[in-house]
Amino acid sequence: MSCPGNKISCQMKMRNSLWMATEEQEVFIYSLKDMCPLSQPQKRLSCPAVVTCVFHVPAGEQSLAKVFAGMSDGLVAVYTLVDDLPLDGETYLCSHTLNKTVFGLKDSDPRQRPYPVRSMALVSSGSQLWFSNGPGLLVIDTVSLQAVRRLEPYKAPSSIVSMTTSFSLWGEEAVWTLDDHSNTVLLYYAASYELCATYCCGNRNPLRDVFTVQRPAGMAMVAGDDINTTDQNGKLEWSNRDVTLIFSEEAGTQIIMHQDSVTEYCSLSSTCSLEPPEANSLSTTDFSSLKGRGCVPLPLNLQDSGRHLDQQASLNTQPHSAETINHAIPELQAFNLLPVNGTLWIPRRGGDMIIIEIQSCASQLMGRVTAVLSPPGLSSLGTLEEAALVAKDTVVCGFQQKENMEWCLVVWRAWGSSKLNVFYQSYEELYRSESNMRKRRCLKVPHRSVQRITCSSKASEGTDEE
Repeated sequence: MSCPGNKISCQMKMRNSLWMATEEQEVFIYSLKDMCPLSQPQKRLSCPAVVTCVFHVPAGEQSLAKVFAGMSDGLVAVYTLVDDLPLDGETYLCSHTLNKTVFGLKDSDPRQRPYPVRSMALVSSGSQLWFSNGPGLLVIDTVSLQAVRRLEPYKAPSSIVSMTTSFSLWGEEAVWTLDDHSNTVLLYYAASYELCATYCCGNRNPLRDVFTVQRPAGMAMVAGDDINTTDQNGKLEWSNRDVTLIFSEEAGTQIIMHQDSVTEYCSLSSTCSLEPPEANSLSTTDFSSLKGRGCVPLPLNLQDSGRHLDQQASLNTQPHSAETINHAIPELQAFNLLPVNGTLWIPRRGGDMIIIEIQSCASQLMGRVTAVLSPPGLSSLGTLEEAALVAKDTVVCGFQQKENMEWCLVVWRAWGSSKLNVFYQSYEELYRSESNMRKRRCLKVPHRSVQRITCSSKASEGTDEE
């Protein structure tokens, strides 16, 4: 269905009003108090460029509510609100000017290109606004509108396309970022701007991928190097910063090794004969031989024989920068970050959804891909163009087919992490049971039966052997 009117560049619902920006460099503000139809806007704003991102900052103790509107040329317009409507006389922040006057970037620097502002995130209880500036990030004080910091998470030609916040670092605030070139997710500690984790989204089979989350230098360390804990579910954990062992009756024994640039993970079946680790019988040298080995989960089907190579590539991520460029296959390109029930949902163009959870292992934190969701009939849906969180636990995905330009919507209602873990553990146990049954049937085939098959094949070739 073709619709008349201007094409929308972005929009934002804010309490009882709707801000809608168009590619004609205008912003229309509609009241939602009397519901539809939205025939007449309450206010119309003209902008010097196309608005690409709109973000609401609630009122503080010493400041009124504001709306930050990022534009295609790097400008950011700041509107002060009274009764959800902007006052006359907006303020403009110029990324180019801030980079030059505050952070000393020259005009010839590639980082001074007019990058569109694609994403924003409110940090530190609303006192700071982080917004994208190509491969970099600018941090603005929301009260004084002064530049506080510039971060360099990526290198050109990367551009940040999505950001979101969570309290996943030992209860402290963190900021997730995603770029459009290296296809890499970064995790920053908001209080000190330290990079804590890196994960590449270009793995074709990302289920059970793990990555290390480094503790920021400014965060207090738990006393004691070697830690043994038992949680309320009966899991026994042992860690000495280099290796973490986790034992439970349901999941078996898991071995996680922490290194500077790679974390290796090995999951052993609960039917394994390994006993729970004892504090006085384990040392760092006991597991020195494990370093350097590729311990990754066993493939879930026999056709995934090359999966361990993909997972090793995903695990070998440097936590210091995103300089290593990974040219992603188009369908594996991630394009958004959605915080859902304490987890991070990452949609990819091919239509699947990566779900990452930050899990605690004694005194360490590990990022883990706990689920990969794909809708039925994925191959016929087209390309995943949009994905948004429309409720507390509901994600809507918009697919578009290139042939007829038709749209199809897929709605996910989020399971909690515990339900996902039960589902995948049951699936893996079922697969192992079926594999063991197939192996036993193969072993029961008598040797003479094989001999007869061989003779029969030779006879069919015209030989005289019996």
